[in-house]
Amino acid sequence: LPGIGLVARVFRNERRALGAAFGTLIVLIVLAAGIVYMIEHTAQPAAFGSIPQSLWWAVVTMATGGYGDIVPVTMLGKLFGSGVILVGIAMVAVPAGIMATGFIEELRKQQFIVTWQAVATLPLFASLDAGQIAAVARLLRPQIVPPDSVIVRRGETADAMYFILDGQVEVEVPPKSVRLGAGDYFGEIALIRDTRRTATVMSVDSCQLLALDVRDFRRMLDDHPSLREELARVADARDAQRSDSSVSPSPS
Repeated sequence: LPGIGLVARVFRNERRALGAAFGTLIVLIVLAAGIVYMIEHTAQPAAFGSIPQSLWWAVVTMATGGYGDIVPVTMLGKLFGSGVILVGIAMVAVPAGIMATGFIEELRKQQFIVTWQAVATLPLFASLDAGQIAAVARLLRPQIVPPDSVIVRRGETADAMYFILDGQVEVEVPPKSVRLGAGDYFGEIALIRDTRRTATVMSVDSCQLLALDVRDFRRMLDDHPSLREELARVADARDAQRSDSSVSPSPS
C-alpha cells in the first residue's frame, strides 16, 4: 500500500535521528530510576527497593505522566517526579517532531517528482536537460482552480504566469475569446512587457496549473536565456496578431 510505503521510507530516512532520541530517552529513564531509588528507597523499600524495581516507575512516569500504582511519598521525591513528568512530555514530543518533519520532507519530494514530470511534458521546456528542468520545477507552484473561476483579470497588476497541465481556460481578448488546454501557457506577456494584464482568463472546467510568480519568472529568464528569447519571440508574434485583430492560441 502507498501509505505503508511512505511510513517505511520515513522510518528509514529518519532512523538515525529516531535512534538518537530513543537512546537519550533510555539514558534518562535509567538516570531517573537511579535518582528516585536514592530518594525513596528508605521510605518505600517495597516499591523502590532497587534500581531495577524503580525502572517501572521511571518508565511509566516519563511515558504517561504517572500511572499511580507506585508514587513517591517524600517531598523531595514528589518534586523530582514532577520534573520527570515534564521531561517525559518533552521527550515524547521529540520523536513526533522527527516523524512529522520526515513526512513533510517525503511528501515534498513526491510533489517535486510530480512537478518535474509535468514540466518535462510542457513544450516550452522541451529544449532543457534534466537538471535545468529540475531547477525550473523548484520555482513552480501547483494550483487547482475550480470551474468558472477567474484566474487573471484584465487591468490587474501582473504577478505570475501560468502553465496548464490539465483542463481548459477561456481567454477573453475583446472582441473575441479563445480556449487553451494542456501544454499551453498564459500571463507571460504582461510580465515581459511589465504592463497590466491585457486579458481576462477564466477556467472552463477544473484546471490543474503551475504558477510562476514574477520574481521567479525573472530568475528563470536570467538562468535560461533561451527561454527569454522564445517567450519574447512569442510575445512579439502575439502582439502582431492582436494588432491585426486576430487572437493568438495562447494570449496573456
